[in-house]
Amino acid sequence: MTIETARGTVHEWQRDHMGHINVRAYMEFFEEACWQFYAMLGMPASLLRGGVLHLAAVQQNISYRKELYPGDTVAVRTGVLEMRDKVLRFRHELVNTETAEICATCDFTVVCLNPESRKSQPFPPAVAARANELILPETA
Repeated sequence: MTIETARGTVHEWQRDHMGHINVRAYMEFFEEACWQFYAMLGMPASLLRGGVLHLAAVQQNISYRKELYPGDTVAVRTGVLEMRDKVLRFRHELVNTETAEICATCDFTVVCLNPESRKSQPFPPAVAARANELILPETA
């Protein structure tokens, strides 16, 4: 199952010298979606700032499928690939909302950290439960 985690518009300033948006812009859309996704799982900014837990992104793999151009409208859909005790793997899909084409995907791996020890710790049970509700069908 995927949920929408971001919406946006491609801007002229994101265009590169080949005419389409630069790879950096794809990552900006994915980064915006991460913080919405974390909040939807029960890890809002206040929790992360409050010293209860931190997150460390340890790997990101991006696949570029279709160019985007200034003026294109996009949405990011997110689903969970794997939820382990201390590790969460999820996939973002960047979709052109006019054509419904998936323009890029990004698989993220994040680890839950204890803010004081900086060592991994289990995700809160409610976060793990919500993440398990969003497991993508092909990975279940």
